[in-house]
Amino acid sequence: MEQIQIIKDKSKLEGTCYIELCLGKYKGKHWDESSLFFDEEVFGLIEVIFERNIPNYNHYCMNDADSNSWGKILTELKELSESLRSANEFNEIIGKVSFVFSGTRDYFQNHFQSCRGQLQEMISELSAWAETNINKYGHIAVLGI
Repeated sequence: MEQIQIIKDKSKLEGTCYIELCLGKYKGKHWDESSLFFDEEVFGLIEVIFERNIPNYNHYCMNDADSNSWGKILTELKELSESLRSANEFNEIIGKVSFVFSGTRDYFQNHFQSCRGQLQEMISELSAWAETNINKYGHIAVLGI
């Protein structure tokens, strides 16, 4: 895992293993200029929150999430950020952060302080973007791999 961050510039994408958040309901178009992109490994850190709050969520499909779902997602993201802020050791976040790959878990544990800070920053940035846009668009779709 290189960095825990949101990718906003499409030219930085290599391959297709990205989760895309696009404004409004899914309209059959990928790689939109206004979308946010996440490396699959990075999105996996918070994906369990989306799984719990978007009905029939599927990592490999197009998932339309309405303002009700996003309200719940934002609440859980805030709770996760607060847990990260107060955690002093890796074992304090087990069960709160999800790890798609075992190597991700090992890396996060070995670089806990920097990963914790990067994840908090990513959550803050994602939350601000979603709060601004969910009222404007009514939906924010999560486009799977």
